[in-house]
Amino acid sequence: MNNEVNKPEELRIGLAVHAFNFVDFTVYFNHLHAFCSWARQHKLVFIGKKGCDSATAREFIADKAVETNCTHLLFVDADHIIPVEMLNLLLENKDECMVSGLCCKKGDGFKQVVFGKSPDGRFLELNLPIDGKVYEVAVCAFGCTLINLKELQKLPKPWFRDTCESICDGPLQNARSDVNLCEAFRKIGGKVFVDTRILIGHYGHDQMNCVFPQNAKVLNNLQQLYQDSVKLNKGIEGVYGDVL
Repeated sequence: MNNEVNKPEELRIGLAVHAFNFVDFTVYFNHLHAFCSWARQHKLVFIGKKGCDSATAREFIADKAVETNCTHLLFVDADHIIPVEMLNLLLENKDECMVSGLCCKKGDGFKQVVFGKSPDGRFLELNLPIDGKVYEVAVCAFGCTLINLKELQKLPKPWFRDTCESICDGPLQNARSDVNLCEAFRKIGGKVFVDTRILIGHYGHDQMNCVFPQNAKVLNNLQQLYQDSVKLNKGIEGVYGDVL
């Protein structure tokens, strides 16, 4: 009997970090702690790129991952605080096209970076419950994302491209490479998921060092309260000084 037939595929994970400028000291040590832990359990290939636009950097990184015989590619943003458990949890869905953790924007009300899609093709902002479940979505976050390279290579190149197009005969809109990749996977019958067990901190928003999904609503309320406290409401007359 040939044991090679039933031998499971050996995982080889490309660990990808794209930074525009410098990595904060807190993020640096958080990433070191996670990467060292992962290296004890998995075969990793470190791939990094500094500067240039996201689509170009992602394409370069993906090409390197394929060249070095990686089975999967894990993107980690240079301003994310990540849990050590992230990689193993993502690998539970390693056979899917793409799965990410849950993170929030640093601004814009700290909304979750996750979208659904309406029947007429419009993207819808989602607010997933933090209940430890895995949800299928139209678009996931990208800086905490595991991509199945076997599925990626089924797509035409370039895999990562920014576009500008009209949705539902409306005005032209920019579509980033992460959105386009999710769409490309879905067009070939693939699926994209978000794992709400994996809560990602988005580091470096003004005085708020880190925004996590579990505190986003509280921070948004505090921000709104602060804004209301330093401006005149309708019907109120007066002058006030700047808050330093």
